[in-house]
Amino acid sequence: MTAILNWDRVVRFTVCSWFFFLATGLAVNLQDMIETATTGLDFARLFSKSCVFTFILLMGWLTLIRSQPTTRAEGWQPRISAVLGTNLILVGMIFLAPRTDLSISMHFLSASLILIGNAIAIYTISHLGRSFSIMAEARRLVTNGPYRIVRHPLYIAEQISIIGVAILYASPLAAALVLAQFGFQLRRMLNEEALLKASFPEYAAYMDRTARLIPTVW
Repeated sequence: MTAILNWDRVVRFTVCSWFFFLATGLAVNLQDMIETATTGLDFARLFSKSCVFTFILLMGWLTLIRSQPTTRAEGWQPRISAVLGTNLILVGMIFLAPRTDLSISMHFLSASLILIGNAIAIYTISHLGRSFSIMAEARRLVTNGPYRIVRHPLYIAEQISIIGVAILYASPLAAALVLAQFGFQLRRMLNEEALLKASFPEYAAYMDRTARLIPTVW
């Protein structure tokens, strides 16, 4: 248990530092945009970038408040899948050039998707509480609220926001990163389900009656 607690502290500090590093860089960029914004397009860009900023802060906050796990998946694959499933597009932001030719409507589409994703995430967290995790970990079993509809509502929220972020960097590489990230998200779901099934006997029945991502379909 001591090893689990120590590892969780290291992971939490590292992940939080990463998110807040990204948020700081965006905050500086937002400050410059505020000072130079004069047109409707400028303000649309400011709005969409502000939504990216709130998404990154939300991810850092969720990591910060989570409780200690009782068990976690073993091996490197769950850890790699979790890191890439959460951060791939955010890492890509460092190397991708923002689109300067996007219309006002595309900026508002980006902002809307991020806000929708954030709203779903906050609603989900209101039921999940401090059981939020990045890699496959067991804290407590939650089956109420949005978890009555699908088994992974928080991943849906993340992916909606990720698509919103990717619109600002629209390119074949950005699309490839989104698809790759979704692949790692699917792997995270399978890892999480295997761990929860082993940790909570009632999880198998929950899986039988609740879709993974799309109600009544899958």
